[in-house]
Amino acid sequence: MTVCQGFVLKCVNYSDTQRIVHLYTQERGMLSMISPASVFKRKSQPVHLLQIVEVEYEENDRGGLHKLKSASVIANLSDVYFDIYKMNILLLWGEILYLMLRNEGRNGKLFEFVARSVEYLNTSREDVANFNLFFLYRLASPMGFRIDAESWREGHVFHAGDGCFHAPESGTPCISGPNTAKIIHRLCTCEVEDLKGIPLNREARNILLDVILTFYSIHLNIDFRVKSIQVIREIFA
Repeated sequence: MTVCQGFVLKCVNYSDTQRIVHLYTQERGMLSMISPASVFKRKSQPVHLLQIVEVEYEENDRGGLHKLKSASVIANLSDVYFDIYKMNILLLWGEILYLMLRNEGRNGKLFEFVARSVEYLNTSREDVANFNLFFLYRLASPMGFRIDAESWREGHVFHAGDGCFHAPESGTPCISGPNTAKIIHRLCTCEVEDLKGIPLNREARNILLDVILTFYSIHLNIDFRVKSIQVIREIFA
């Protein structure tokens, strides 16, 4: 029997009595397990999306699905689940992370970054709309690549291919105007306490979300135009 900690990214019904559970774990990276549905329906400690849990499971040495025996909640996210807006952010993160981490191995920095971000979302009493973008733009660094914030200059535009800012006259094909590029730079360099000072409306946030998903789609070869993400995005629109 093996024990590890991880956050839940997706649960899929396999049968009337079993579920397939995808977790990103601190010790092993991405793991997929099959379990009795009852493991995730215990009234005393229900397990939800992106909660950190300690799982006990039997390893499948031949690859494929491991056999989940138990799951215990470590971090309670009760505030998120009673706030519709926060819950929608969590749903968006879960879908994006599931696509990005499906083949990701052990990465302690990534695990800690996601854990801290989810805890902040849970406990924050501030407007978290900008924090959603802050999380997505900062996620690149623990994934092993980054946006080169040092290349930004006033009036520059952002190129998703190299993650750098370029002068408009350079002829580099970019996906943002100067104002969006300036906000991207702020999201990549500011402290979390300063997010409330970035004035963004829904249209601007949607543009910034398009930019970062384009950036990840280029660097990770992922198509984020899946139905689940599009449905969640419509909630924010």
